[in-house]
Amino acid sequence: MLLGVIWYKTFKVQSFLSTTLNSDQSFLSTQISLVINPQPHRDRMEHLLGLLRIRVQRGTNLAVRDVRSSDPYVVIKMGKQKLKTRVVKKSVNPEWNEDLTLSISDSSLPIHIAVYDKDTFSLDDKMGDAEFKIGPFLEAIRMRLEGVANGTVASRVQPSRENCLAEESSIIYSDGHIIQNMTVRLRNVESGEVELQLQWIDIPGSRGL
Repeated sequence: MLLGVIWYKTFKVQSFLSTTLNSDQSFLSTQISLVINPQPHRDRMEHLLGLLRIRVQRGTNLAVRDVRSSDPYVVIKMGKQKLKTRVVKKSVNPEWNEDLTLSISDSSLPIHIAVYDKDTFSLDDKMGDAEFKIGPFLEAIRMRLEGVANGTVASRVQPSRENCLAEESSIIYSDGHIIQNMTVRLRNVESGEVELQLQWIDIPGSRGL
């Protein structure tokens, strides 16, 4: 009976994930494998806070790494998780508009962003990096704003040496969700910024916020 209940809850989570995380096949395949072995799944869900969807929107004034341009892509890391966007050919102002989704168990870990130039016959060239934490974003979510006007600003985050923000970042209520728009300035490179948008996703059966 217990296994039947666990399997049913696992199936419900899988149905939710299959419609939510189309952009992250590696995460989905890991979750699907847990249906066969429900005990590790239950342990993981007890520690999972939720999911963080990062929309990598665009890059601006990125460094030139080829003759006159670059073939940039973005890598996002948090703990042992690693995700990356597609490559945009021959552009220093690329438009990715791509969603990458991290599972969050320890919200104190920083999120690291790195941009690379894709090369065919040599190692990919570095095009700068940045780092930020999601503490202020999660604090705004815990406010549980309801019934407020669309576009209401829940919080603002100022640029500092710790967050790599290029300008003030607003955390706002939009269409029933709390989102954070941010522009990060890349370090260890001549120039370049990357625009991101954060959105939180609650998972049924997880510990939650």
